[in-house]
Amino acid sequence: MTTNDSGQNLVRYIVRFSGHVQGVGFRATTVAESRKLNVHGFVRNESDGSVELDVEGPEGDVKELIRRIKVTMRDFLDDTQVDTLPPLGHKGGLRVRY
Repeated sequence: MTTNDSGQNLVRYIVRFSGHVQGVGFRATTVAESRKLNVHGFVRNESDGSVELDVEGPEGDVKELIRRIKVTMRDFLDDTQVDTLPPLGHKGGLRVRY
């Protein structure tokens, strides 16, 4: 785990959401839910029908984003898998990647 200049723990999570998650505004909702959080990275559809979120930032903000997605998109989710990786230094907020 890395820390930023404010002493916050920085984390990077690769999150795979599965269920009926494509064609329901999942990526746009994820970006909207990321606003006002200090998170960076991308969200994209995968060829297997899942959605991948590659997100990093202060641990509390990253966990809050995942919590928000699980609440907002709960009717479409069957499973959520989270892997932890070292932060890469993504900047520019959260974006949809195609």
